[in-house]
Amino acid sequence: MGSKERTDHGISWTAVPVSNASLTRWHATEQALGSPVLSNQVGYSLIAEQDLLPYARAHHRVIIAYRPLELGLLSGDYPDASSPANPVRATAPLFLPENLERVTDLIATLREVADAHSATPAQVALAWVIHDPAVAAIPGASSVEQVETNAAAADIELANDEYTALQDASAGFEPVPGPSFLTRQMPRPIRSLPARWRKRARAGLRR
Repeated sequence: MGSKERTDHGISWTAVPVSNASLTRWHATEQALGSPVLSNQVGYSLIAEQDLLPYARAHHRVIIAYRPLELGLLSGDYPDASSPANPVRATAPLFLPENLERVTDLIATLREVADAHSATPAQVALAWVIHDPAVAAIPGASSVEQVETNAAAADIELANDEYTALQDASAGFEPVPGPSFLTRQMPRPIRSLPARWRKRARAGLRR
């Protein structure tokens, strides 16, 4: 699909991407630019589906999925309810002990499908995300081996019943919400302050 060029104030605009845009905002951006916004980078995974897909499919747009493995939760590397050592995961609501227990059925389904493909649960979770041709994934990686493992997920072709089984298992996972990162890092006396005072207290903690 070709892109339409527009020039404002000496700057040439062609089709551009957006990030974390709702469908309304996506439409509004295209109208404002007078050109297609070809991609929208949003959080998308087995446990964070998007209502943007029908629009992307119908109009040849692309969803760029970040956090497709939900910080590694869908890798199956956290089999018990103890908090992970990594500070980012330790403060993420998905890694609360209650949620690590609740996700076990989904992880079990990922493992079952992975065994059928001689793959890992993480690869199957990625294969599910990119099963839709309107979606591309940008999983994180901390080594060359992880990059190669992630790339190999593109070779996995999920059968319809496998795709459906993963969707059903995902629908059964209802995570409990948790406090925000900042709230969990604040001393307990600050958490009990009125909202307008907590804002000032947070600012003081950053100095």
